[in-house]
Amino acid sequence: MALNITIQGDDEFGRLLRGLSQDIVDAHIHWDQCHALEAQMEKWPQVTAEAYTFWHYTRIAHQRTALMCLARAYENDQKGLHLRSWLIAIRDHLPLFGKDQVARRRPGDPFAKWITEDAAKPNLDQLERDIKNCSIYDDADVKALYVYRGNLLAHRNAELMKQGDPSRLPPLLVEQVENLLARAKDVLNRYAYMFETTIYGTQPVGHDSVERVFESMQHELDQRARVLEEQMTSLSRHAHDETDQGN
Repeated sequence: MALNITIQGDDEFGRLLRGLSQDIVDAHIHWDQCHALEAQMEKWPQVTAEAYTFWHYTRIAHQRTALMCLARAYENDQKGLHLRSWLIAIRDHLPLFGKDQVARRRPGDPFAKWITEDAAKPNLDQLERDIKNCSIYDDADVKALYVYRGNLLAHRNAELMKQGDPSRLPPLLVEQVENLLARAKDVLNRYAYMFETTIYGTQPVGHDSVERVFESMQHELDQRARVLEEQMTSLSRHAHDETDQGN
């Protein structure tokens, strides 16, 4: 299968890098938010019950978005931008890499002057391993994600649906997803650093906001309960006083 991407210079490679990084970073963020929301739903059952439908579908949306972004990053389509086609493009355009190339691209970066050749140029053995590790033909986890995407995520297999047997659906384990997330980040940053001394983070500012939202809602529910209790106490005392007056 031909996956050759022709690149005309630094700018085009930089655009490919940024496009691929968007999928990988988004996959990490949405996966993290999905599990953060799961943890808060378990920790604050009262808040969860107050808006269960909203929390449930928000969690599902994060999960599906994470898997779609991850599946796109590991896609093996001939015309697509994904990890495997990007790595093959790196192999086919090695002159874009090297200490002198980094210094030329980043003239205002003092660190670029001190980067070593080993840190700026791909190791061919490592590059070939990375290509294989992103292939549906050579890696079981990538194949599992590809099959899951084709049968349940991007498309819904009609024959599988007709059978109605969940055990026959293509499995994709949490452990596999997390292995693929970690691998994608490692591969992306290995070559992004070589190209422009860039490391992509996957934890945005405010990543723990969901915890503060649940805490705030719990505070509001507690306050509402206290007000209600005070009202009930006041009504009870008033009724008791009226009974005493009647006697």
